[in-house]
Amino acid sequence: MELEEAGSSEQSMQQSQKKETGSDTPPSDGVCTDDYKELIVQMRKSNLLFQQMSSVPLGELTMLLAISRQSERLGAVRVSGLGTAMKLSRPAVSRMLHVLEKKGYIQMKSGEEDLRYVYVFLTDKGSELLHREMTHGCRVLEKVRERMGSRCLNDYLRYCGKFQEILSEEIIKLDQQ
Repeated sequence: MELEEAGSSEQSMQQSQKKETGSDTPPSDGVCTDDYKELIVQMRKSNLLFQQMSSVPLGELTMLLAISRQSERLGAVRVSGLGTAMKLSRPAVSRMLHVLEKKGYIQMKSGEEDLRYVYVFLTDKGSELLHREMTHGCRVLEKVRERMGSRCLNDYLRYCGKFQEILSEEIIKLDQQ
């Protein structure tokens, strides 16, 4: 596989650090192209691994999870709320919901009081699928935690969240320029 040829992230980082600084210490003057290349490779590897864990495409699983979380929090889930929550365009949300509806995982209904609003509900089949996927994912994550340690896993998850938050803010700033 092409990504495996990139080697382990630790080896790649050590090699790039040696090239730039002549030592194993990271460069103090900022991010280099090799850092960005490594980020791309690691994100792709993670995405592929998550996809291998799931019996449904990751985008569909994420949408089912968003529907479930919003319904727990708000009760009724509006299509427009899903787009906002997932930062997806209306056409992208609409396409995904129609696929999920066709597979029998969700049901969409127009509002009783205002027909302009469309509400989304998980079907029993969708709820069962989401439960099965979450159970399997938790079992795998527990094995990772056993090998990695609770503190390292918690730190990793916290850092990923912080990274995503900052990256999102910086992309928005760049888009506004």
